[in-house]
Amino acid sequence: MTTNTMTMTPADLLLYHNELVRTGQYTALGRMSRIAIGPNAKYVPPPADPQIQKFGRLIDLRGQFLPIAQSMDRSMVLVTATLTNSEGRVGLPDLPHPAWAPEQWSEEEVKDSTKRDPKKDQTPMIPQRLEDRTNERLQGTGFLVFQPVLRVTYQVELDKKFQPVEWRISFRPDNAGVHCAFLVHERTGECHFFGGVPVYDGDARG
Repeated sequence: MTTNTMTMTPADLLLYHNELVRTGQYTALGRMSRIAIGPNAKYVPPPADPQIQKFGRLIDLRGQFLPIAQSMDRSMVLVTATLTNSEGRVGLPDLPHPAWAPEQWSEEEVKDSTKRDPKKDQTPMIPQRLEDRTNERLQGTGFLVFQPVLRVTYQVELDKKFQPVEWRISFRPDNAGVHCAFLVHERTGECHFFGGVPVYDGDARG
């Protein structure tokens, strides 16, 4: 982290992020597709969320990708848009049920395709809620906290074009032992990565 940010309060740093984005002082990286969140003693998972039961506290942004960038000194990962769903509300996209399997066609449906029920091939969708994945609310603010961030997967942007490859950023604790947190303002959708040190791992297939 650069010297001018070392003495900033957390609130100052979030404002600084916003100023870098507003003034274009960043290098675009691409658009996030997934954010992996690790274990946290403060986090209590919902009792019956099949996505969390299978994949852990993963934030899946499929079809609702968030553009990310890095500060010019590469010390900070910036989010350059708000987190809003297809209805314009702050939130995450619905996801296909991970345990769903299609029903078998009946003998009659096999013989006559016009009698097939198309719903048999439609994967049921389940809500992906921010409140089910947060470990706390940042006191005195509207920010939901997701910590520790383990890694971010994103589709690479080069020369203002998205490439058919995904890269990954992982995070290690900073010198004070603080792990990276992903913050989302529950009313505005404003997002930040706060704390930790980004490690630019490159190709996610590696």
